[in-house]
Amino acid sequence: MPQAKPGRRRAIPPWLRARHPEPVQDDPRICPPQVPGQLGLFPTPARQFARTHAARIGDRDIPGFEAVSEQLQQMADERRVRARTMWIWRLEGFARLALAARDPDRHQVAAEALKDLLYNGPILGQALDRAGLLAPPPSRRMVPPRGSGPTRQGGQRDPELRGQCTHCLAWANDRRVLCVPCTSWCHEMRKRGGTVAECSRCHRTLMLSAGMCRMCRIVVAETEVDTAQIAMENGDQLWFAGPHAAGLAVGRLLPGTAAPQGRFALKRRRARARAKSERRLSEHLLDPAQLELFPSPPRDWTHLDTSSPPTLTAAADSLVTDFTAYMRGRGWNTDFFNGSIRTLRIVTGHLGSEAPIQESDIRALASMRADLQGARVINYLRLRGLLAAQPPTDPCIARARHHATTIARPAFSTAVHTFIDVLLGEGSTSSRARSPKTVENYVSALLGTLEAWIADGLTDPREITRKHIEDVLDPLRGDQARRLHTALRSFFRALKRERLVFRDPARSISLTSSRPVPTALPSDRIAGLLDHLDDPRDRLMVALVAIYALLPGQLTRLRRTDLDRSKGQLRLRRPGRMDHVIYLDAFTLRLVTAWELQRHRRWPDSSNPYFFVTRNTAVDDSGPPISAGVVQLLFQRVGLPAGRLRVDRIVDEARHSADPVRLMELFGLSNLSATNYVLSAHPDKKNGPIAP
Repeated sequence: MPQAKPGRRRAIPPWLRARHPEPVQDDPRICPPQVPGQLGLFPTPARQFARTHAARIGDRDIPGFEAVSEQLQQMADERRVRARTMWIWRLEGFARLALAARDPDRHQVAAEALKDLLYNGPILGQALDRAGLLAPPPSRRMVPPRGSGPTRQGGQRDPELRGQCTHCLAWANDRRVLCVPCTSWCHEMRKRGGTVAECSRCHRTLMLSAGMCRMCRIVVAETEVDTAQIAMENGDQLWFAGPHAAGLAVGRLLPGTAAPQGRFALKRRRARARAKSERRLSEHLLDPAQLELFPSPPRDWTHLDTSSPPTLTAAADSLVTDFTAYMRGRGWNTDFFNGSIRTLRIVTGHLGSEAPIQESDIRALASMRADLQGARVINYLRLRGLLAAQPPTDPCIARARHHATTIARPAFSTAVHTFIDVLLGEGSTSSRARSPKTVENYVSALLGTLEAWIADGLTDPREITRKHIEDVLDPLRGDQARRLHTALRSFFRALKRERLVFRDPARSISLTSSRPVPTALPSDRIAGLLDHLDDPRDRLMVALVAIYALLPGQLTRLRRTDLDRSKGQLRLRRPGRMDHVIYLDAFTLRLVTAWELQRHRRWPDSSNPYFFVTRNTAVDDSGPPISAGVVQLLFQRVGLPAGRLRVDRIVDEARHSADPVRLMELFGLSNLSATNYVLSAHPDKKNGPIAP
């Protein structure tokens, strides 16, 4: 049979191609699409891609292919490729394979995946890099030492444990002994001085931090606030490695706690929000319409769980919000007054805000912990009319009453209570009330003597005679004897007036005492007093005592209205006597101006009416005066008592003038005191104008 000559191939007519279309090239067996978010349980086997594989997915729609194709065309123009169409066609096929072989949820192609291509891997890597589709190389990893993972006798890794980290037990689906986070964590702990030892929780020998390995630290941190409910009784929840692995901040954390920031802080906030939403209203809300049948006993707040108060009512929540705005409006930093806000939230959560709240409840609650404060809460509720104020009690009187209660014999205890009533002007006969400090001093001076008489067998104040008092006063000298003698005379005089004793055994007893002559201080101790003080308030206090001989009590009672700057006058209030006016010199007026400027700059909204304030009294809406301890501590720093400095000023003036009337006008002294100062400064003068 003759051999037929090959004829010319004829093109398929278009009408025939339309009737018989070519099949779609998308083989599902070549790089099948993966489920987004799916993690691989087994390592990807070794594979090789050829041009035939690319032809079988030629019609698949692959994200990012158009960008790579555009870069390949630009590279062909730059390189002046001769077989341009064939070169681009071949690389586009491999680009399809590289893009289709990406891991799920990965937008870029890993550099290791280019090794699976038989040809043109480096060129395609350049095109992917120019298109922004090539993943950056992995960060340099700290390689663990050899033999750190479980191996067989031959030294090879056990294939049954391949893909799992030996420290955190996370499934990584790779051939590493340690996952990248564990390797970095061990390296960081080693730099911080960590050692390999037995974990206190899982008892494995690993690198530790705070006594636990990384896995146990993660489990403890994740279950501290178990919002995901992953805590197990007899085991631990494992996790996958990779982007969804559980992480832990490499920091100096306390055992059993998580990081203070990040997702652990978010879990804490969510847990607090959930716990807050589950709270209920308190069962002890006060009803303003409820009438009181009898006085309620004081509430005991010591057994109350203040860490989780009940939810606030709408009115209570509005009150707490208004309290915060009130503090900000006063110019206070609310970060320093969280204790006040916490106290108000606890009180209104349990008692509500519809009825007035007892002041004793706020004080009792604030005394429980150091992070609870009640002073500003009391002032705010008083302004809002929501405070049921308790009767004012002086601490000095309270201590005196306590001393009287501790006396063993009822007769002596009753007598001391009666003595306190008389000193306060509350006896059967009206009398001038003594100061609370004087009452406390008298009771304190009597207490030891009364206990000694009780120990000697005396059962009633009626049994005390003159001999008992003399025996007590004989071994004492000086101020101690004079203090006890004055207290005993006042004590028995009060009992005689209240008819608790038949006679006054201390009436005819007197002590011989010498009165010290007022003397001036050495000039070297007074010089430079103000140079050692920087605070304008302290400088002004020392100047008023050193120049105008003011008493410490007068400093604490000065009011802002007592100062008349236009006339340079300062009025001193004296209870039971006429007010005394002093005239300020230019130096003192400058000190006054400096103090008023500092007060206005630090506390512009202070409503305290007193002239001298501290950081506590300035923000107290009740307007209390400063305590005597403030003045006492000031002169302790100066090194001179205020009384000695005052006496020195009066003696110095008496030495220059020798006129008692001038001393009375300058310092407000009585005629007897002024005369004594003049005589002490001028011993040559005789006492009495008509003396020979």
